[in-house]
Amino acid sequence: MFQKLFKRRYLESLKFYKHFYDDIYEYGSRDDPTKVFYFIPGISGAPGQVRFILPSLYHAYGAEIYVRCCHHRAFSAAVPIWDKYTTANVDDKHHVIVKDLWELLSNYGEVVVIVSSSGFYDFVSAWQAMNDASAAKRLKLLWGACAPDHFEESRWEGLFFRLNGFVINGHRWFAYPNHNLFRFINPEMTTSVTWSYEALRKTFYKIDLESRFVCFNLYWDYISIGCFNEMLEHLVNGASRLIPIETHVLVAANDGFWQGRGEAEVREVISRYVAPKTVMFKNASHLWVVTPENATALLRRLEDSASGHDP
Repeated sequence: MFQKLFKRRYLESLKFYKHFYDDIYEYGSRDDPTKVFYFIPGISGAPGQVRFILPSLYHAYGAEIYVRCCHHRAFSAAVPIWDKYTTANVDDKHHVIVKDLWELLSNYGEVVVIVSSSGFYDFVSAWQAMNDASAAKRLKLLWGACAPDHFEESRWEGLFFRLNGFVINGHRWFAYPNHNLFRFINPEMTTSVTWSYEALRKTFYKIDLESRFVCFNLYWDYISIGCFNEMLEHLVNGASRLIPIETHVLVAANDGFWQGRGEAEVREVISRYVAPKTVMFKNASHLWVVTPENATALLRRLEDSASGHDP
């Protein structure tokens, strides 16, 4: 009914997302850094999304760190989401990750890979090409906002597809609304969260992290469960062995993408790919689990492990 209106508003909005710092994919000092990180965003993420955890990294390691983000033009915040997710683009992204990691390992010796959400499965795919024992010893893996390797169908697809949806490359795309009043439907439909920790208090806004557009005075985002599942299946295809890299995982206990699946099921999915040293469950939704204190706690687990003081 409103397909053209929604599509136009979305495409217009893509011009204004420079505040994602989408084309800035390096932070810190290349020269003799105290710690080297490589960031892989998940679905709908952009390289600049790493800004959310930069304060935690600076707090833990000082300002002389070096952070490089996976950057591929096909996944720019300015590219419509339905043009991003093709097997060809996903394969190209896989090659970027492999190239970047070998370069960083060659230059710095040790690298901490930070994967956000479904970005973990991009790393799973890339590792199949690396699969190097010496690299495994020099890499560490932090997985924030652990995501499933298959998304359940949305019961809202029928409603919103009739309102604004269309089909591209055989996949049904539709826009769904975001508003804090919708958290009772799904915690991922919120637009902001007010975070408090000890004496600190701050409001974080989703539009500073992920692309959103306005229509009928609501924020909206496009999604295709079928397309995303096809990409995830493509990424993990052939991943028959556990990745032999020290891994620490942060999970949102109230994650709308897991749709009520319990802790045991989450752990079972994680254990298909890695044998983690740490799995931390925190009472938050998917996007809002990587708050400063949770990110700091995950970094502390990494350092405790390095010093031999595992909790």
